[in-house]
Amino acid sequence: MRNYHEMTAFCQGYLEGALACNATLSDWDDWVIWGGYDINFAGVDYSSLAETDKGLRVDAYKAGWVDNIGEPIHSFTIKGESK
Repeated sequence: MRNYHEMTAFCQGYLEGALACNATLSDWDDWVIWGGYDINFAGVDYSSLAETDKGLRVDAYKAGWVDNIGEPIHSFTIKGESK
């Protein structure tokens, strides 16, 4: 698995890429497999912890889980620039 700092940098880049494409993030719900993690990105409509329409809640689980996802290994919120 990649370390926490690499994962947070990846997630911030993911967010900035979505914002650069003028994506509507409030109803965002996406899963990405990266660096040994299954990562869920959720907008404010799915997680109030995303806080704004320029942020996403991130829950990272061990990649390849089967049947029972369990608790996330890492959970945090990423925020984009307000423009």
